[in-house]
Amino acid sequence: MSEFTGERVIPGLVDANLLNEHIARYRFAARFARAGAAILDAGCGAGYGAAEFAPSLSVTATDLSADALHHARANFSRPHVRFLQAACEALPFAGASFDLVAAFEVIEHIERWPELLNEAKRVLKPSGVLLVSTPNKAYYAEARGAAGPNPFHSHEFEYQEFQAALYAVFPHVRLWTQNHAESIVFAPVNPARAEIEATGDPTPEHAHFFLAACSQSEIEANEVYAWIPSTANVLREREHHIAKLEGELAQKDAWLNEAKSSLAALHGAHEAILEELKQRTQWAARLVAQLKDGDARIAELQNEAEIRLGWVNRLESQIEAGRREIDRLNEHRRQLEADLAARARWGESLNAELEARSQQLAACTRDLDHRTALLEQLRAERRLIADSKWIRLGRRLNLGPAVGRD
Repeated sequence: MSEFTGERVIPGLVDANLLNEHIARYRFAARFARAGAAILDAGCGAGYGAAEFAPSLSVTATDLSADALHHARANFSRPHVRFLQAACEALPFAGASFDLVAAFEVIEHIERWPELLNEAKRVLKPSGVLLVSTPNKAYYAEARGAAGPNPFHSHEFEYQEFQAALYAVFPHVRLWTQNHAESIVFAPVNPARAEIEATGDPTPEHAHFFLAACSQSEIEANEVYAWIPSTANVLREREHHIAKLEGELAQKDAWLNEAKSSLAALHGAHEAILEELKQRTQWAARLVAQLKDGDARIAELQNEAEIRLGWVNRLESQIEAGRREIDRLNEHRRQLEADLAARARWGESLNAELEARSQQLAACTRDLDHRTALLEQLRAERRLIADSKWIRLGRRLNLGPAVGRD
């Protein structure tokens, strides 16, 4: 079910008099609908009005609110009624499609309200009629009183402005006033006909609402129309209402007595709570004193902690410096180890080279010893040759080679 906001009329959620005020407009509109007429209910709201037309009529009902249309389809679907979502300022219908357009309590909600009138004229057949209603601004402002302007209304009309706006679009306009008035009804059980004496208040500025019939053709209707709903027995309805109010008052009195008993119990509980609060306040005072002592001790500990933290910070700095020195020494050690390894490799290469040269030297020494021995042998042989008689003879004769002893 749709929520009643205070503006859209929803049967079952509003006062019967308010609902009758709206139903009466559709009963009035039915008088303009001939058999087989195509009707447009523009701004149909909850959909109850579209269902009021005779089943033989074709009714198209539009509204901009999807929520309202959902409620209308769920509660007022009829074989002759279809519900469509559309704005009154831009109707999705071809020209000259309808015999009657009803736009009840809609025009004051639309910011671009002249477009509603122009669109209604476009979709109406040449002999078609627009029925449009709106509250009287002068009466409505007075009736709302301290509540102030209606937040759902964009533009409200007084009689002269409304009349001029309608004539600006339609050449033929007939205006009625709508008032919710009491009447004295004499009704037989099976009436043969109805005769109503209802001249009403002739001053349009006093009206609760204005309702106009607009057309491009002459409008013949000009009589007073009064609708007496089944709930129009004012005295009976008032008595029922009074009985209902009395029942509600009795219920409220019972609620009040119950509330008084609850209040007394609450007062006792309140006193007990106050006493407990007093004791807790004293306990809180002692606790606050303890907290102050604790705060002082905490301050001392924080000061001591700050001193120790400074010492720790200095120690950490020294540790960090020691770590850096250790890293430096480790790096120096690695460099020395690398240098020592290189020198060891160099010593090994020198030893290998020395061994090779020693072997070469030994070979040379052996070769030298061998050659020395040969030389000594040759020297001995030379001395033998030099000492031979033949060589000495040759020296004397100056013949032959000269051979020395050495």
